[in-house]
Amino acid sequence: MAQKLPPQARRLRTIIVTVPIMAATAYVLYERLMLGKPRRTLPREAPQPLSTTNELLPESSHAGSERWSKGE
Repeated sequence: MAQKLPPQARRLRTIIVTVPIMAATAYVLYERLMLGKPRRTLPREAPQPLSTTNELLPESSHAGSERWSKGE
């Protein structure tokens, strides 16, 4: 197992990791807010039509469904 870092080294590691993330985030926000660049979005597929209950049931269970639909 690795040794524990001293507090000064942990602070430096935190700075090395967070500064590039903050810089990239600030640049993207600057482009969007000041330059009017649109948000990036993921392409969406067309919604699938809803299936009926009978499409989900096996063929053998369709035989008794007429009895229930007639109100008996």
